[in-house]
Amino acid sequence: MENIKSGFDYVDKKFDKLSRPSKIIKRTTFKNCTFNDCNLSDLILNNCSIENCHFINCDLSLIKLLQTNFRETSFSHCRMMGINWSEADWDPHSLLSKKRVDFENCLLDHSLFIGLELTETRFVDCKARQMDFEGANLSHADFSETDLEGTRFKNCNLSKANFSSAVNYAIDAGLNKLNKTRFSLPEAISLLHSLDIILEEED
Repeated sequence: MENIKSGFDYVDKKFDKLSRPSKIIKRTTFKNCTFNDCNLSDLILNNCSIENCHFINCDLSLIKLLQTNFRETSFSHCRMMGINWSEADWDPHSLLSKKRVDFENCLLDHSLFIGLELTETRFVDCKARQMDFEGANLSHADFSETDLEGTRFKNCNLSKANFSSAVNYAIDAGLNKLNKTRFSLPEAISLLHSLDIILEEED
C-alpha cells in the first residue's frame, strides 16, 4: 500500500484501505486514481488537483479542500459529512467547464455548497440533510432518491433539475428559479406551502 506524500503526481494509482496518510497534503495531483475503503477524515488538501478519480466506501468527513480543484470525480458509498465545498477551487477557467463531482449513495449531511457552479451534478440516493446550497447553480442536477431534510435552497437555479423520488425537501418557489424542474407526488405538494394561495378541502 503506497502512502501519499505532498508535492507528487499520482497517475493511475489504486489506494486501498489507506488510513489518515497525513494531516495535510499540499500541491499534489491525482489523475485516474481509485481510493477504496480509505479513511481520509479530517485531512487537509491544500492546492491539490483531483481529476477523473473514484472514491468508493471511503470516509472523508470533515475533510478540508483549500483551493483544491476537482474534475470528473465520483464518490460512491462514501461518508462525507460536514465538508465546506465552497473552500475548493471552482474557477470555471481552470476546470475547462468540465463537470466536477458526482455523488451516489453517500452521506453528505451538514455540508456547504454555497454559491457554487453545480450544473449536471448528481446527488443520487444520498443522505443530504441540513445542507446549504444558497446561490448555487443546480440546473440539470439530479437529486433522485435523495433525502433533503432541512437542506436550504435559496436563490438557486433549479432549472431542469430532477427531484423526482427525492424526499423531505422544502423549496420556496418564490426564492428559486424553477423552469421545467422535475418533481413527483406526493412530495411536490410541499411546493404549495411557499405560494400565496388558499387550499380548501372538498366536503
